[in-house]
Amino acid sequence: MAGDRSILSGLNAEQREAVLNIQGPQLILAGAGSGKTRVITHRIAYMLERGIPARSIVAVTFTNKAAREMKARLSSMLTRAKMRGMVISTFHSLGNRILQQEIERLGYRLPFSIYT
Repeated sequence: MAGDRSILSGLNAEQREAVLNIQGPQLILAGAGSGKTRVITHRIAYMLERGIPARSIVAVTFTNKAAREMKARLSSMLTRAKMRGMVISTFHSLGNRILQQEIERLGYRLPFSIYT
């Protein structure tokens, strides 16, 4: 596919391999500046190109800065409509989101507070 070539352009062999492997979840571990965010964003674009629904994609990181960077890079590659339903957040934000939706199943009520 023509879209595949543009999604894969600028990636080295190892990065391409990680992007093309869309069978199940993937953990990307590498040093600073090695292209982790590039791999993740290109992999998400590739998954969407292959017809995987955005609502089936969750990208989780440790920092707000990294989550914002992922969103910005994806916004430059994809339309807003393509990204609708996708979750890109920090671990803390994702945990809070799950609690907001499921707190009553745990025997608690909204509103709730988290103390760390």
